[in-house]
Amino acid sequence: MTNPHSSSSSSHILFRAKGIGKKREDGTWLFRNVDLEVKNGVLTVTGPSGVGKSTLLKCINQTTPMDEGQVWLNNKTPDQLGIPTWRSRIMYIPQRTATMEGTPTDFLEVVRKFGTHKKKDTYDDPVQIALDWGIRPELWHSKWSMLSGGEMQRISLAIGCSFHPDILLLDEPTSALDEESCDKVEKTLKELNCIWVTHNPQQAERVSSAGTFRMRGGDNSSPSSLSGVVVDENGHTSGRAQ
Repeated sequence: MTNPHSSSSSSHILFRAKGIGKKREDGTWLFRNVDLEVKNGVLTVTGPSGVGKSTLLKCINQTTPMDEGQVWLNNKTPDQLGIPTWRSRIMYIPQRTATMEGTPTDFLEVVRKFGTHKKKDTYDDPVQIALDWGIRPELWHSKWSMLSGGEMQRISLAIGCSFHPDILLLDEPTSALDEESCDKVEKTLKELNCIWVTHNPQQAERVSSAGTFRMRGGDNSSPSSLSGVVVDENGHTSGRAQ
């Protein structure tokens, strides 16, 4: 599986976020002043637990409303594209898939009927993607409740990949996998455009091709947070210290 956007111009910014901020229920800032730029490849997001990394992905996906800031995909805002289209093009894959009724095949059929996906001419076969990751085809006809955490994680990732989103938002996508399965999944995902939350510094080093954003709680405008990460025409990463 190859990245459909990998041949885009080196001067073109695929995704940009400016000044994203989210408040806690008590009105204090969970995080703010998050700036990101991605041309292509994998941007990893690291940082200690509790600083809002998962919430940042949900804000980008527009599942959780931002309290300040803006995001753009190909210079279009979520309002300009429409929220359903935005979420199909910047697709969020949670760390733990909620246990659903039915089977993965049932879920896939439902998702393919969504208006934003019905417009697409072709998809990759998620069963084949997952097979390369060690998921036997018959598992797609098993109840979600009968699958292990690692099986659910790989099947959810395969479904997301199959729709060719512009960017995948990945929240600890290999947390339930053994080393061998993790290596196989990483190999596939490294070829795509991703914003990838990880607590594993070795993984961040392995998969980052568009740099690493080191997130902190509260204000992220300090020099220790690398943002504005881009990739030049030679594949070299660079960042703008805030």
